[in-house]
Amino acid sequence: MLARIILPWPPRATSPNASGQGKWRRKASAAKGYKLACWALCEAEKIRPVDAVAVDVLVTFCPPSKRRYDLDNALACCKQGLDAVAEAIEVDDSHWRRITLERGEPCRDGAVIVHIMEAEA
Repeated sequence: MLARIILPWPPRATSPNASGQGKWRRKASAAKGYKLACWALCEAEKIRPVDAVAVDVLVTFCPPSKRRYDLDNALACCKQGLDAVAEAIEVDDSHWRRITLERGEPCRDGAVIVHIMEAEA
């Protein structure tokens, strides 16, 4: 494994479903704040550039409650956080060869656990 980072659960306002009429400003603000928070976490955890052209990524969603959620919306909600990780490891997300999504156990405040691995041939 090249890197592992635990990101905060994304704010509800980053959901694609929350961008109805007149709500785009709030969504943009929440997305920007989430990306900055995730970038700061990467810095604090000393996530460094990886020596890889392409990577495989495992994303585990540990929600803050037992409420149901769909994985595609969870991925969309945390896009800005994953962009921050891509910047920290210096591998553009267009070079993320495989992204695997999985459900984790609920945890206090929620979390998004990102594992970065060398891409398989």
